[in-house]
Amino acid sequence: MLTPQELIVTLLVLIPFMLVPSFIAFWRGHLQLKKVVAINLLLLPVFGIGWIIALIMAVTGPGRDGQSP
Repeated sequence: MLTPQELIVTLLVLIPFMLVPSFIAFWRGHLQLKKVVAINLLLLPVFGIGWIIALIMAVTGPGRDGQSP
């Protein structure tokens, strides 16, 4: 069992990794940023499937300039 301090440190380390798809979409100026963030946050507890879907959306969709990577 984790102590409260260990739990806080673990969450502080894991949260940035969990939000990688949202950061990528923001950095690229993704046109559907809100959808990527929503999928990332809402479906993350479902075995990480939301993270995978959001990551795919973040790297494949067009950015602000309309260009795909």
